[in-house]
Amino acid sequence: MNQTDIFGADEGDNWFRRNRQALNTSGRTDRVLQMARRWNERARVRSVCELGCANGWRLAALSEALPDLERAAGCDLSEAAIDDGRNRWPQLELTVGSLDNPAITGPFNLVIVSFVLHWVARDRLAASISGVDSLVSDGGALIVADFLPDQTSARRYHHRDDVEIWTYKQDYPLCFTGGDTYVEVEREVFAHSGESAAPIDPQDRAVCALLRKT
Repeated sequence: MNQTDIFGADEGDNWFRRNRQALNTSGRTDRVLQMARRWNERARVRSVCELGCANGWRLAALSEALPDLERAAGCDLSEAAIDDGRNRWPQLELTVGSLDNPAITGPFNLVIVSFVLHWVARDRLAASISGVDSLVSDGGALIVADFLPDQTSARRYHHRDDVEIWTYKQDYPLCFTGGDTYVEVEREVFAHSGESAAPIDPQDRAVCALLRKT
């Protein structure tokens, strides 16, 4: 069982229960939401999908922020998160799924993958990149937020010692812009921990990038 399967089995639910109270936008800046709003000013967003959406809290916020939005869908490996989201926001299309098997029918004007790719098992990364791309419409946009170290790195997950789970940090927007399918429109580099001191610790450095599918 690789770590994607472990998250589907129980760790996704564990993560959601630990972080449920922090899943909202009150009192903090959400760069993904801000970037989505700016993109909406340039290209009216009618459909949005978030992969690794937890309980769909960001999709709910986007449903209020994007006036032309007709469809908001998301998936997550945590059944507890999806059940919670369905109870809170029945208007959202939420399903249990992974990046390489999202169980969602696209395409969408806007797809979001925020701090999910660093959890993906390496033998499923290529399929996950392909799964994300398959949901982005031609001319649509993809927002990728994740860690941005100086070089690719792997670190042991500290919440579990009974199984091997790793976080893999690398320049994930490059996985999409490395070919000729996506061009980067906007990026913001920041400290994931929220620290304001400069320079940013490379292991804490993060990026939020908006890519357009050409």
